[in-house]
Amino acid sequence: MKKKNTGARQVNQYDKILRENLEAALPGLIKNLLDIHAVYSEELPDDIQHTKERKPDVLKKVTDKSGDTFVLHIEFQVKDEPEMVFRMAEYYIMLWRRYKLHVQQYVIYVGDGIPKMTDALFSKRMHFTYALISLSAIDYNLLLASDTPEEKMLAILADLGKGDP
Repeated sequence: MKKKNTGARQVNQYDKILRENLEAALPGLIKNLLDIHAVYSEELPDDIQHTKERKPDVLKKVTDKSGDTFVLHIEFQVKDEPEMVFRMAEYYIMLWRRYKLHVQQYVIYVGDGIPKMTDALFSKRMHFTYALISLSAIDYNLLLASDTPEEKMLAILADLGKGDP
């Protein structure tokens, strides 16, 4: 005999009843419960499903010398992308939710000039930042001192100062 999932069915019934009656109750809830005194509101589409597959440039689980374990996420960015902060915030939430670990994020800008993209989002209820590093602002000697040829190769993108390219 197949057992019915009565718990899920009951929740769906409550959800349906709530949705059917919510519109009439909403103005009072907004004013009295949330203490928002709206002078205007309009309906927005409530279907915000957003299916997006993201493939980070670098994703590692790291334990540092002090014993802290976290997700390390690095993006290499060639173009100065005004929407980058939203992309990084999406990554942050998805990674934190999946791995249940704190996330350290870095965007390493390898494009020309100094990036103008913002590295922070601040609203009344949310504060989000990531580290934005412009490779052209890094002393090339830091990369040239490496034992790894691939890392040395990045020195050409760094700040050459008054040195001869």
